Amino acid sequence: MRSSFLTLKIIAIVILVAIFSAGLLFISSLVYERQGYQQAFLTEISRNNISPQTIISPFIRVPYKDKEASTCINKNNEQYSCIQEHVMLINADSTQWQANFNVSNDTYKRTIYRAISYNAQLSAKGMFQKPTLEAHHYQWDKAEIVFPIHDPRGLNTQPTLQILNKKYAFEMGSQSNGRSSFDFMSISAKKYPELIQAIQNGFSFDLNTDLIGLGKFTLVPTSRHISYQAKGNWADAKYSGQNLPFEKTSSHQQFSAQWKNIALGNQNMNRLAECDNNECLRQFSNTATAEAAYEEGQAITESGLSTEFLESVNVYTQTDRAIKYGIVIIIITFGCFFLFEVLKSLRIHPIQYSLVAIAQGIFFVLLLSISEYYAFAWAYVVASIACVGLMTWYLFFVMKGFKPAILFGIILSSLYAIMYMLLQSSGKTFLIGSVIAFVLLAVVMFITRNIDWYQISHRPNRELKSYTPPQP
Repeated sequence: MRSSFLTLKIIAIVILVAIFSAGLLFISSLVYERQGYQQAFLTEISRNNISPQTIISPFIRVPYKDKEASTCINKNNEQYSCIQEHVMLINADSTQWQANFNVSNDTYKRTIYRAISYNAQLSAKGMFQKPTLEAHHYQWDKAEIVFPIHDPRGLNTQPTLQILNKKYAFEMGSQSNGRSSFDFMSISAKKYPELIQAIQNGFSFDLNTDLIGLGKFTLVPTSRHISYQAKGNWADAKYSGQNLPFEKTSSHQQFSAQWKNIALGNQNMNRLAECDNNECLRQFSNTATAEAAYEEGQAITESGLSTEFLESVNVYTQTDRAIKYGIVIIIITFGCFFLFEVLKSLRIHPIQYSLVAIAQGIFFVLLLSISEYYAFAWAYVVASIACVGLMTWYLFFVMKGFKPAILFGIILSSLYAIMYMLLQSSGKTFLIGSVIAFVLLAVVMFITRNIDWYQISHRPNRELKSYTPPQP
């Protein structure tokens, strides 16, 4: 019976859709595997060469002792009289930062994998006001101007601080260690006694440094007023952290962003003052924070003002997004085949359905492999032309004619063009997708508006046609 044929065909189509959905999941796992290789490459560079950089704006550290003795407890829980030592942190009143980034993906590469790195020329002008002192015994000869840097391997030159027309070079400070994720570079008043008077009365400064980093740069402000301008030769920059830029521009291979804030500096200085262990200091390093939060399943809270340099097109992300549309394309293709069978009374075997679906699956494999070597847009064009051309040629024999094959070729080309448009419109994907779904449903309803499905179900089997290839 015709009704049995239609029922079996629908069941077969549903089973094929389920099978090829599993196949797309396999291709998606292949994308994740290739993406994992790239991430392992980036991790190796971060471990052995250079990592994303975080710097903390300079502040002053002055040790002091209480004037009066207090009660302390030793290891044996015995009380004794002692004078406790503390550290006073002094932050700048205002700082104006300038950062010029030279970004490239040619410095670190291995086979097809590349890492985005940058060379940042940093400069800052600021002022420390005369500190407000309490009744303590301050050890001014041990005072230090501190400049913490996450990864000093990226320093091309020693950072310098100009005070009263004299330049001072930062050296590794007494708290420098890898466990805190920062190296505390410092200028000591013990080495430069003339700085004692400047620290006590306030001073203006100019800071300069040249820094190399991997992919992301973060400035953690500590001054009461902060202004920060970043610019460079990369168009795809992402901003995150405690505050977003109030002004940003992006054009072909150029970006610029500006920040201003009067609250972050005091917040960060309070956090630094409360830090009494290395784990606390690690929180200022976004890399360490992200790793710890990921391991503990917590939300990631970033410090500072961050600029991350992204790939113009991430081929693995784009391919994975395309695969998510793959099952929709297969369903639409199978639906068109089914309508063609109903309208033209032409049988299409499930194996022929399967071959067309396999060709569509091969499209994603071609897209992934080609895009690893060439631009994603060109890879998409080549893969779609190859697969649409193959399916159109095959459908010429399946559908018994040139016109239906060309029609399906146009339909398939339109589907791949729509999918590419969805991949490029990340902000309006849902809107565009819902409109397209509505249009497709309207087209199907229009084509089938005059079909009597009960009559089709009871047509005699002899009306069904099978394609016989032409005899030579």
